Amino acid sequence: MNDKCLFFNLDNNVFRGRIVRLDNVLNDIFTHQTYPDNVAAAVAETSALGVLIASLMKFEGIFTLQMQGNGPLSVLVADVTSAGKVRATAKYDAKAIEEAQALRKTEGEIEPAPHWLGQGNLIFTIDQGRNTDLYQGVVDLQGKNLAECALRYFKNSEQIDTHLRLFLQKDGDSWKSAGILIQKMPTKGGKDASEDENEFNELWNEDKILTDSLKQEEIFDKNLSLEDILFRLFHEHQVRVTKENEYGFGCRCSREKLLNTLSSMKKEDIDNMAENGKIIATCNFCGQVYSFDKGELIKH
Repeated sequence: MNDKCLFFNLDNNVFRGRIVRLDNVLNDIFTHQTYPDNVAAAVAETSALGVLIASLMKFEGIFTLQMQGNGPLSVLVADVTSAGKVRATAKYDAKAIEEAQALRKTEGEIEPAPHWLGQGNLIFTIDQGRNTDLYQGVVDLQGKNLAECALRYFKNSEQIDTHLRLFLQKDGDSWKSAGILIQKMPTKGGKDASEDENEFNELWNEDKILTDSLKQEEIFDKNLSLEDILFRLFHEHQVRVTKENEYGFGCRCSREKLLNTLSSMKKEDIDNMAENGKIIATCNFCGQVYSFDKGELIKH
């Protein structure tokens, strides 16, 4: 199964890491929603990044990765539940994307997501349900690619040394995404700071170089498991897999939830939304269409 994330440690637990590969999850996402290639690439990459970051968090509920910008791609969202359900969506101006690529003569090219997002924010949210505080982290969208944007968060907000790479592949009409991340452990795996700091930093630099040596054809090679890839990269650095999470597409929309949301609106707003006495709503994640009678909403 490709849709999984492995948790691993390096160098006698001095560093921790994650490696993820998504396949069927993306096929399900794109079965429900059709996007231009540049938007589909951004959604696929955001999904892998969302899984990677969610895997670092301890939570029971929903982790959401969201990017908002003033560019043709105005919103990117991927959320991951603690049960391993993933969904993702995007809001975009297809005409603006086409015009921009025609102007730059980059038709047919996949350009990095931050290029399309423009100025805005990257937001991490953890929602563990009622009677719990909502955790949220926000940084400006700055970076040549999504990996650089995420690394800025870890550097400025978490202050944890992190190294991250993301990968994309399009095979016919299907997309695959993957990623690998390593971090210095906050406690340095129990290693006292007074010990050889130079040795510690040297190990970190070696692991970053090894991470950078991973090629796209390797990460997407169907004959290589994620375990195989980790051993190829870090066999001299005591790599040890500690956990494995599997993922599948899952949407949490329901008629009841939408009914409660619409019913809380003012009567005049419901009147403005209704056409021929009905309100039609479509889920941005799974494409499910819901129909409500105006009277049903006002009486509810």
